[in-house]
Amino acid sequence: MSVSAKRLGRTLLVRLDGELDVHSSEPFKKTVMHAFASDRRLCNVVLLMHGVTFVDSSGVGAILARYRDAAARGGRLAVVGLQVPVRRVFELSGMLKILPVYESEGEALAHL
Repeated sequence: MSVSAKRLGRTLLVRLDGELDVHSSEPFKKTVMHAFASDRRLCNVVLLMHGVTFVDSSGVGAILARYRDAAARGGRLAVVGLQVPVRRVFELSGMLKILPVYESEGEALAHL
């Protein structure tokens, strides 16, 4: 799993590539937590997941925890670019009822 992040105003754009599972969710969590701790203005998170090929329950839990972190700051979390197997996990876990999913980064940013 590779994780990279950049700030865009009050939004943190997080690009994830690879598998988000029990072994790789920690770097994702730390990246968002560190950014939130270092900039109190950040409140939104956009997850760019075009390169994510697999998500397990630990990955789902990590995303939900970041959703709660953003909500606690008065912000939102949006997801961009789910591949079919990952979208299926989101459907089965009920994540699609909670998180908005967009096709592009621009579309997600426009709805925050």
